[in-house]
Amino acid sequence: MYPTGQFKVTGRVRDNNALSRRAFLGAVSAMGFVAVSGCRSAVEEAESADDAATGDVGGNPVSGGTLVTSVVAEPVPGAYNTGRPGNIFWCRSVLETLTLVDDNYEVIPVLATEWEFQDGNQRLVLRLREGVTYHSGRDFTSEDVLFAVDNARERGGLSEMAGVLSEWEVEATGDYEVVISSPTPLQEIAFDVLDTLPMIDHETYEGLEDGSEVIGTGPFVWSEYTAGTELKLTRNDSYWDSELPYLDAVEITVIGDSTAQLSALRSGRAQMSSGMTTQDIQTVVDDENFRLIANHGLVYAFGFDVTLPPFDDVRVRQAVGYAIDRERIVEQVMGGVAQATSLPWVDSATGYPADLADTYTYDPDRAQQMIEEAGAAGAAVTIAIHAQPAPRGVYQIVARDLEAAGLNVSVEEYSIPDFEPRRSANELGQMFHIWSATVGQAPALMVNSLPELRPEGNTGHYDDDEYKRLVEELVNSPDDEATTAALRALSEHLLDAAFFLPFVISPATSVRSDALKDQLIGKYGRSFGAAYLEDA
Repeated sequence: MYPTGQFKVTGRVRDNNALSRRAFLGAVSAMGFVAVSGCRSAVEEAESADDAATGDVGGNPVSGGTLVTSVVAEPVPGAYNTGRPGNIFWCRSVLETLTLVDDNYEVIPVLATEWEFQDGNQRLVLRLREGVTYHSGRDFTSEDVLFAVDNARERGGLSEMAGVLSEWEVEATGDYEVVISSPTPLQEIAFDVLDTLPMIDHETYEGLEDGSEVIGTGPFVWSEYTAGTELKLTRNDSYWDSELPYLDAVEITVIGDSTAQLSALRSGRAQMSSGMTTQDIQTVVDDENFRLIANHGLVYAFGFDVTLPPFDDVRVRQAVGYAIDRERIVEQVMGGVAQATSLPWVDSATGYPADLADTYTYDPDRAQQMIEEAGAAGAAVTIAIHAQPAPRGVYQIVARDLEAAGLNVSVEEYSIPDFEPRRSANELGQMFHIWSATVGQAPALMVNSLPELRPEGNTGHYDDDEYKRLVEELVNSPDDEATTAALRALSEHLLDAAFFLPFVISPATSVRSDALKDQLIGKYGRSFGAAYLEDA
């Protein structure tokens, strides 16, 4: 169900940190339900295979010490149901999910200990961990799962899963049992959805909006927060695994400059960094004291408001597809650690139409001709981007490409706290650059979780009955043969309509000191519950 081996990091060490057996899996009892016991075996195999290469799993864990990390974007506690760059080092250490999809695409039990699919995979029974308390001291029960789902349905925490969750019926069948029922099969999408859904405290969740009160069940407690600058997490002495965490604290510092992040790593002031430019990462990944972490991934794409000129003309949207030099972006912005593509799905998806992935190859002459034929030569185009290094690097290349094709291009930069509300409200303007942590999701989930692809109310105001029909066919596909046909038909429509243009799929990258061991890497963040510093 979950793809593996999507990216090869040639000449670099890939950090496949597996889950510590002492931590989460050690608390799971033997069970007869689906897949969890097999999960333990898969994690153990991953550890033994990767330890020698990464040096990640040390000898005996060391208790104490403070892990210092740096991020390029500020933490956004109000975006707790998303994978925001500023949230990756705190969210899963404070707010835990029922299950987590690790960097080997294995499903890891966290607050759910066992599960079983029933009734043709349209029903999922989850058994919850007992003895878990929120940081406030209140017991975690099945009622908290119901609240988290209801909150996400209302797009709480900027959830991108509201459309999917609106189709789910969630019932508490006991204090520690939850049943999810769906009109469509769950086996392809359930764990991706649950991975985005932290169990928030219904008594204090409003404090998440500004960070004034962030209460979870995780191994660390949200302690000191200065908006836009720094965040400190401290040890949860009442954590459900009494042996954890090993660290006393985690400090997260916002360092917007990549060179300054690099300096903090090299000086030892920080042990982990996220958001450095590819150029700066390349200066440390060959150093034996540091490790590159390349996991899961991001889809980079452009969206268009199809109601605004010149992108109300499909020819102009298609012209942008031919104008973009994807390979140049891969090399100059992504450092070669990425895959150029015209599709948003990965090649392990059931029925992946590989022959369509290169539909929009770099063809500047064709792009210029199409823009001229559409009468759009000289049209003013403003591109909205995140105020981050990678989007800026992408913009510099794409702006030159579009100028050469005949458009007059400018940029509007937004901080993440400003960009995302505009995205949620479908108010990003003519053209906008997005990056989304949806790589590896089943296409049947992506069409509802990714705002740009939703058949109803998408960011580009694309409203088309045929597109809606094709999405419905994919979501309701009963078997591999039907899924293959449905995905091809939908892919062809996406490429032809060109209201959403993927150009690169890239792994998410960060750098850690070799002293940091045993972090758990999920799709939407890191848990430092079992992490420790060898030189603490």
